[in-house]
Amino acid sequence: MYNLPDVAESAETLERLVRKEKDAQIQRRFQMLLLLKTGEAKSRSGAARQLDVHRHTVSDWLELYEEGGIEKIQEVGDPGPEPGQKSIPPEVVEALKDRLAEPEGFGSYTEIQQWLAEEHGIELPYSTVHGIVRYEIGAKPKVPRPSHPKKTSRSK
Repeated sequence: MYNLPDVAESAETLERLVRKEKDAQIQRRFQMLLLLKTGEAKSRSGAARQLDVHRHTVSDWLELYEEGGIEKIQEVGDPGPEPGQKSIPPEVVEALKDRLAEPEGFGSYTEIQQWLAEEHGIELPYSTVHGIVRYEIGAKPKVPRPSHPKKTSRSK
């Protein structure tokens, strides 16, 4: 089990910080420190359960606290990519649509994945490629399959 850091601030100071903080993310971090200071939470997992966050989140917050105390724990990082940000540039999506429209298409989503890497230098997980092709573009990889002889020769 990991050692918990000593919380330097008093329980009263932490209670005041929790009450007056407007940002819910930072307020939760102060609450975590308060839980640890008062002994209401005896572990990272215990604090995580009470705050309804993952234990790794609590570990990350405690790491920030150990690095720079109460000031550092108030730093909120970037939330990640903007909503609607695309993993494939629009011009590559167009090239992919054109290629999917060709009669030979692709043999599989893995083939599409390889084509994106080789032709456009875009490395994406299989699930991302599948999601984009199937649900955003609304296509499927297609390979012409031999037709059954009885289907093609109709007797008159």
